[in-house]
Amino acid sequence: MQPLDGIKVLDVARGYPGSYTTMFLGDFGAEVIRVEPPVASLLPLPGIDSSSAEYSAFNPLNRNKKSIVLNLKNDDGLKVFYKLVEKADVLVEGFRPGVMKRLRADYPTLKELNPKLIYCSLTGFGHDGPYASWPSHDSNYIALAGALSLIGQRDGPPCLPGNFLADMAGAGLHSVIGILLAISARERTGQGQFVDIAYVDTVMSLTTMETINYFFTGQVPRRGETPANGGAPWANVYKCQDGEYIALGCGEPHLWADLCHALGREDLLPYQSPPPEERDRVISSLAETFLTKTRDEWASFFKEKGIAGTPVLYLNETFTDPQVLHRHMLIEVEHPKLGKVRQIGIPIKLSETPGQVKSLGVVANSDTEEILSSLGYTKYDVEEIRQRGALG
Repeated sequence: MQPLDGIKVLDVARGYPGSYTTMFLGDFGAEVIRVEPPVASLLPLPGIDSSSAEYSAFNPLNRNKKSIVLNLKNDDGLKVFYKLVEKADVLVEGFRPGVMKRLRADYPTLKELNPKLIYCSLTGFGHDGPYASWPSHDSNYIALAGALSLIGQRDGPPCLPGNFLADMAGAGLHSVIGILLAISARERTGQGQFVDIAYVDTVMSLTTMETINYFFTGQVPRRGETPANGGAPWANVYKCQDGEYIALGCGEPHLWADLCHALGREDLLPYQSPPPEERDRVISSLAETFLTKTRDEWASFFKEKGIAGTPVLYLNETFTDPQVLHRHMLIEVEHPKLGKVRQIGIPIKLSETPGQVKSLGVVANSDTEEILSSLGYTKYDVEEIRQRGALG
């Protein structure tokens, strides 16, 4: 048994972060169907054919899902889509506001077909407001939300953190939360609802700890100046002898004291949170100390002494780390043609109803006939609507 057994999900997101959202739903038992267009518009990946069977298998965003290609601009294709909607519990889409309405597949339309449908829409700025139609991407969302201003070194330019802030941690995970809340509410009310997820909103939520201080003091936090972004000796990144880096997180007074005693730097005990005029001196003093050993030597030292410090790993190192392996965050799944395929594991650990990777990702259109058969279409019907341009 899994928590979402019996839940049927239509993934109309056509890529992350919506497909990241539905990955979690599939990992925990939901039946997920990717509804894809006849011609995919995937972001190019250097050196990778994103339409290949190999890529589909290695792509965790497509695991535990089936795929059907439908032309929603075609009346027959739309009729098939409506039949899927009538049996669905959840729909996830990531189009700009107005697109689904033009396709006759927006929430008010689909609600008439299935009042219990939970319709989750991911957009940059939401479906209303002055920015609703503004085309943007991750870097734009984190910039407007104030998060980008906090990332980078003091007196340096803002530093883009990658697509995991607005896309994945922001919209992707908040969508999972919103959908699960809506499922819970439906158990009591019997009604579905519209889940409106805006990237900017979710990134703002992720800045909660910095905004607490801003609202309380009125002081605008700057990158490299707050404890959370490199402005404190105890929470910082330091270069080592070999040019690699270690990260400290000695926040509590006893952890700072442990660090100072282990380093033989009792002179720094009073300076866990130094006044601004002393901050650079303390950080520089620690920086000189950490230049005396390599990253891995410091990592061993930290573990031996019980210090809150870790090496800054590259991804290839992360996936060989003993803690990562122990927690099954690297998994291998058997593929009939490719052998063992490596993927990132499932981060949510449930003791009684754990997540599972039951199937690897398949190329678009792999399950069209099977899905149509489950809707009552015969082979003759399938060929007929294919000839009319409804299918891929």
